[in-house]
Amino acid sequence: METTMRNKQVILKHYINGFPEESDLMIVTAPDTMELKVKPGSSTILVKNLFLSCDPYMGTFMREPDSGSSEVAVETLSLLDAFIPGKVTTLHKQTNTWPQCLPQGIDIYFENVGGKMLDSVLMNMKVHGRIAVCGMISQYHIETEEGIQNLPVVVYKRIKMQGFLAFDFIDRFPKYLEFVLPYINERKLVYVEDIVEGLENGPAALVGLFRGQNVGKQVLKIA
Repeated sequence: METTMRNKQVILKHYINGFPEESDLMIVTAPDTMELKVKPGSSTILVKNLFLSCDPYMGTFMREPDSGSSEVAVETLSLLDAFIPGKVTTLHKQTNTWPQCLPQGIDIYFENVGGKMLDSVLMNMKVHGRIAVCGMISQYHIETEEGIQNLPVVVYKRIKMQGFLAFDFIDRFPKYLEFVLPYINERKLVYVEDIVEGLENGPAALVGLFRGQNVGKQVLKIA
């Protein structure tokens, strides 16, 4: 059994503007060697990565501030008291069909796309609707950010719109797990993952996020 190894990595060849392409990324082997053993008496543990998460928003931290899928998923949830029973409808590039899918309007919207998507949502919100904003993926990798054309609707419909970061509520995470895990175990709450196998397919998986090719959370299986 080998006692040392070097990790493979997916890295950027250069800083990029706009949408990333597979040609912007490359797979390399790290120069540093890692020992596959722990010294006796050490409190250190050795772990092995099985999966990696593809998170495109990290690009905003790797360069100066200067997308997402055009496929739209509309989901009305019934698990929490804040929502009413309904169905899941996927709208393929046709946000103008929202009124047919949600004739009563949108009560609560979780915003992580921005741009034209947010513009469309605002026009279909209910009076006193609420929008929680955690991201603007469509704006992260474009040179000129898109403006919101329908912002006055926030006033007319008395919409409450607030941004947040996950770190704002990190102290509540244990309580969240306590709440959500029983629902997941009972399959009352089901999450979707799009799993791609092999680190060599990492560049394609990451680029696919910006083209709307994934369905669910994009995950890379590496072991």
